[in-house]
Amino acid sequence: MRRIAVIIPYFQRETGILAGAVRSIADQIFPWPAAVDLIIVDDSSPISPGAELADLSLPQWLNARIVRQANAGPGAARNRGLDHVDPQADYVAFLDSDDSWAPCHLQEGIDALEMGHDFYFCDSAMPPSTLFASRDLFLSGHSEPVFAPIVPARPLYRFLPGQAGAPMVAEYLCQTSAVILRNRALHDLRFDERLRYAGEDWLMWVRLAHRAGGVCFSTKANAVRGEGINLYRDAHDRLNSRNLRRLISTILANRLMATTPGIGHNSSALIGDRIATLQREIAAILLHPRLYRGFADGDARRTILRAARLVRWQLLPLWRDVIIDKLGWRGPSLGESAT
Repeated sequence: MRRIAVIIPYFQRETGILAGAVRSIADQIFPWPAAVDLIIVDDSSPISPGAELADLSLPQWLNARIVRQANAGPGAARNRGLDHVDPQADYVAFLDSDDSWAPCHLQEGIDALEMGHDFYFCDSAMPPSTLFASRDLFLSGHSEPVFAPIVPARPLYRFLPGQAGAPMVAEYLCQTSAVILRNRALHDLRFDERLRYAGEDWLMWVRLAHRAGGVCFSTKANAVRGEGINLYRDAHDRLNSRNLRRLISTILANRLMATTPGIGHNSSALIGDRIATLQREIAAILLHPRLYRGFADGDARRTILRAARLVRWQLLPLWRDVIIDKLGWRGPSLGESAT
């Protein structure tokens, strides 16, 4: 019997979204006996999770329960879920409330973990694109091998010993709904609850990749990303305080990433460069007058002031050079005539 805990952090403003995610769990197909404990963490959602589950018919092997908390963000909700995982559970999987799984997701992931791994993830799709394809994953472009196929003729790979950490730092490789973990590998590791708007999952996977006994992945897109509330994607307006909150959270996540035990010199340098790029992005936003139309709003004001404190202004170029950089200008210098 494989005992699996599935954690869903839940905060949505539309009906039907959670029901779709739970149906995809109920549709899982197992070639071996399984028991799934579904833990839905209600992060003070405007739409009740109980109402979403009321009309669903669940298989006997799937037990769903709801844990409630004051609104604290997705990382905190996942942590509350982890606190309620039965210590006897073999595996822990994550599913965001607006995402769904292919029917083979848990079976294929757990079979891969049982080949001697602690950390599995697959590709994820938001049709028509997938995460791996859009990032042109590391299936090419490495001077030295960092992974190897597990089973010939199957899209399943394992990282070579000690090689998972650097690629995980370099790219956001695994969307959270694509991750399945061996429960014992988590130990006391938790999502950083200070990162409410971005980076809490990326930081978690970087930390885990540096300590897991084995990391494997599939290039099959067995997780599908939906379009419910997403604090990262919803900060789509660049000249908005919500986007600044996202950038601030991403900088903090990278600073914490740099303190990961065992992180290499090249990864540390890459993180430093990424933080500098994020600081330049914040500076360019802060120089735009449209940002200040909502400056009277207390939350926006506090976010803008916090963002300004993160920028190392003395190391930045002059304003015109910031503009040149943001525009990708390749013509005459600003102030010169184009002929």
